[in-house]
Amino acid sequence: MTWPVVLFLALQGVFFLAWVWLAFHTLFRLRAMAAARSGRVFPGPAHMLTSVSDWIRDPAEAERRRLLVSTTAVLLGLSAVSAIT
Repeated sequence: MTWPVVLFLALQGVFFLAWVWLAFHTLFRLRAMAAARSGRVFPGPAHMLTSVSDWIRDPAEAERRRLLVSTTAVLLGLSAVSAIT
């Protein structure tokens, strides 16, 4: 492999790891919000949907949402470039 290919693969790996961390952090945060709302250890789907709705509207979570969306977009863009070449 040439060094540009290795560099591109490493860049994809870094963005993938960042995306994984952000996605799981968001999922665990949503579960914690749903558990707090329902008072149960395992909240149901209705509480999860309500928590997702609250998370989307919460101004305190705006930066994390932007990070997750932008990391997803960059990762999709890198994958598209990889598929084209």
